[in-house]
Amino acid sequence: MTTEAMRSGDAFSGVRVTSPAFAADGTFRRDDNLLKAVATISCTAEPGSYEVRFGSSLSEDIGGNIDRLWGTVSVAPADASQRAECERQVAARSPESMEERYPAGSQWPASPWDVRSVPAGGELEAKDGLAMGNDGMVELSSPGFTRPVVMHGDKLVSATVRIRCDAQPGVYVVRWSEKGKPAKEWARYRVTPAVADCHDAASPDGANGVGTWRTWAYGTVCVLTAGALAAGLWRLRRLRRSADEPGRGGGRSAR
Repeated sequence: MTTEAMRSGDAFSGVRVTSPAFAADGTFRRDDNLLKAVATISCTAEPGSYEVRFGSSLSEDIGGNIDRLWGTVSVAPADASQRAECERQVAARSPESMEERYPAGSQWPASPWDVRSVPAGGELEAKDGLAMGNDGMVELSSPGFTRPVVMHGDKLVSATVRIRCDAQPGVYVVRWSEKGKPAKEWARYRVTPAVADCHDAASPDGANGVGTWRTWAYGTVCVLTAGALAAGLWRLRRLRRSADEPGRGGGRSAR
């Protein structure tokens, strides 16, 4: 089932498509400028015409119940052998992909399944569209990130996430952790092979000033240690000279 995105106020990503003829509800998912839903006609459905309706959204961010007629589907007669073949085909069918694709230029993530591709070592700009996070209150984390990041902003919070050079190709989940609230799966992205000569940026400590402080501290310790060693050697030379001079303790007595 396909319909144009943004054409109807009831048709948007996450809206369920229901019918007594379906084995399970379909769900609209964004595919560029279209919304697509896949549903399997039940192998036990009797011949006849059935209503197809818009059902409530699966999204927690969009409230309200939806229940309106969208169309009909006609089920053709089938004998026992055809229904048995139907069962075999359904059992062998691959699971439906939940990934969505949004038009170029859309902010990421437009939905939790808005899977954008990024090479290992690359960056993505994460922006809060519906979750309404507050400045400095939300941390984003993912196994593919070089480090967790905190979202900042006034009316729209955002953060730049960096992907590790050694992140393996595949789909990764981004967790949204807001102070005082349970963590949740907020977004997904696909890592592709790293570019040539990929290297990660400064360590996480360097990003927040801790690394700089440590470098200064270690340098200071090294300078102080070197100074103390030099002073010790200078003092040792003075003691040896004093011991060799006539009339000083430890030297030869005058005749």
